[in-house]
Amino acid sequence: MKRIRRTRSVGGLQSRRGVTLVELIVAVTILMLGLLSIVGISASISRSLGQARSDALAANAAQSRFEQLAGSACDTFSLGTITQVTSRGITERYVVTDAGNNTRLLSDTVSWITNRSTRKAAFQTLIPCRPGA
Repeated sequence: MKRIRRTRSVGGLQSRRGVTLVELIVAVTILMLGLLSIVGISASISRSLGQARSDALAANAAQSRFEQLAGSACDTFSLGTITQVTSRGITERYVVTDAGNNTRLLSDTVSWITNRSTRKAAFQTLIPCRPGA
């Protein structure tokens, strides 16, 4: 007598093990698309971080100038004279004017060179003239 080998079926289909080649190709394609999108986003983030760093350096340069001049006596300022200073690749042009009411207006324009262009930022502050300072 011949033995008949029976396979178990679930819902009328034979059970199978493993994955087919088509399923493997689809899974690898989806994985590669995900990895490529992560690489593209990381390049964009890196560029943004570099730009933010140079923006922060420019703002710190202006803040440093404000603090330096705020500690000076008001009668030592040369009113209306444009002064240019370059340090660490950042160029500052600042001018002190009389703002009335015993205050001085300090306008500071900061410029720096990036990979693509020259960027500029302008900052202003009022410096109070204290008696006896």
